[in-house]
Amino acid sequence: MLLGPSTVALTTEARRDSPSELMKAPGSAIYVINTLSRGGAEHGLVTLLENGFLRQCNLTVFVFGRGDGGLRQRIADLVGEERLVEATQDARLTLAGMMRGAFALARLIRQVRPEVVILSLKQANIIGRAVLMFNRDVRCVAFEHIARLERRPSVHFYQFLLRALSIRVDEVWADCPTTLRKTRSYYPWPRQRREAVVPLFVASREAAKCNYRITGPIKLVMAGRFVRRKRFDVAIDALALLKSRGVDARCTIFGIGPEGPAMLARAEAANVADRLCLAGFVDKWWREAAQHDIFLQTSEAEGFCLVAAEAMMVGLPMITTVVGGLNDYSAHDRNAVHVPIGEAAALADAIAELVPDEARRRRIGTSAAEQMAELYSAETARRTFHEIDTRLFAASPVKG
Repeated sequence: MLLGPSTVALTTEARRDSPSELMKAPGSAIYVINTLSRGGAEHGLVTLLENGFLRQCNLTVFVFGRGDGGLRQRIADLVGEERLVEATQDARLTLAGMMRGAFALARLIRQVRPEVVILSLKQANIIGRAVLMFNRDVRCVAFEHIARLERRPSVHFYQFLLRALSIRVDEVWADCPTTLRKTRSYYPWPRQRREAVVPLFVASREAAKCNYRITGPIKLVMAGRFVRRKRFDVAIDALALLKSRGVDARCTIFGIGPEGPAMLARAEAANVADRLCLAGFVDKWWREAAQHDIFLQTSEAEGFCLVAAEAMMVGLPMITTVVGGLNDYSAHDRNAVHVPIGEAAALADAIAELVPDEARRRRIGTSAAEQMAELYSAETARRTFHEIDTRLFAASPVKG
C-alpha cells in the first residue's frame, strides 16, 4: 500500500484487523526497511517471515521506496497487502524519499501504536531512530547487517548520525556474531542493551552437488548485487590472468545492480567479455550454480554473506575473501579456500591450484554442505525465532 501525502491508509478488506484493533492487540510491531529490492537484508526478511519469525505479533512492514520491487509480492503474501506500507514508489532510495518516509513513519506509529519498531539497514536506522526520539514509549530494535559502511563521501556523516542516535536504541540484532561484535562501535552511549544474533539464512533440504569432475572449460560462478564493495572487478581481472596463462575458464555472475555496465566494460577492456556472463537476477540461483565447478566470493565487506552460505549449502567448493559472517562459518582448506581482499593474482592462483585436484574440491564442497545443514537447519532457526519473539514482547507492555 502506497502512503498518500497526508494520511496513512491501511485497508482492512483482506483481514479483519483494523488499526483500532491493532492498537488493542498485544505484540504489535513495525519492521522498517529501505526498499523492496532484491538484496541480502530484503531476502532475509522473507526468510524470517517464511520461518515464523514475528508470528506472535501483529506485524506491519514499512518501506521508504519500492526499489526494483522484486520482493514486493512475496512480502505482501506473507504479511497481507494491507500490512505492507510504502512511503514512495521510487526506484532508488533518495534523500527526498527518506524525508517523506520520516513523516509517513511518524504517522504510521501514531496510528498503529506498536510496542516495537525494528529498523533494518543503515538509512532506515537513521530515519527511524530520529522519529522514535518523539516516541519514547516504543521499543527500538536496530537490526545490523554489515559492520562497515560503503566508502562514499557521506560515510563520515552517516557514522556520526548512527552513533549520535544510538542513544535511542533499546536492543541490537545482527545477522551473525561478527556483525554484532564489529558494530558495537556504533553504540558509544553507556547504557544496557539486549543483543541477539538473528540468522537470515535457513538451509534448504534440496540435494547438494555430487559430481565434482571438470570437463571442458572451468565453470566459475558468482552471485550478489552489482555494487562496488562486492569487488567483481577482482574476479574479472583474475579471469584475464587465467586466460593469459592458457587456462580456459568462464564465469557466470547472478545478480543485478548499478555496477553492471562497468563490469562489462572492464571485461571488454581485458578481452574476456566472451568469457563473462551476467545472468541477471534468478530466484534460487544456487540450483543453477550447483552445475558449476567453483564459487567465487570477492567482497571487501559483508554482513552474513547470504550468497556464500547458499553456495556452501549446495556443496560448491568456494574460494573467498574472509569478511563478515565468513569469519564465523568458513575455515580455510576445510570448507573453503581463503584469499586476500582485492588481489586478482592470488585469486587466479587459487583457482589454478584447485582445478586439477578433484578430491580436494569434493572434500571442501561436501564439508561445506554438511556444516550449513547442521548450523542453519529450519528447526534451529525456528527455535531461535520463537525464543526472541517471546522475550521481545514479554518486555513490552500492552497498550490499551
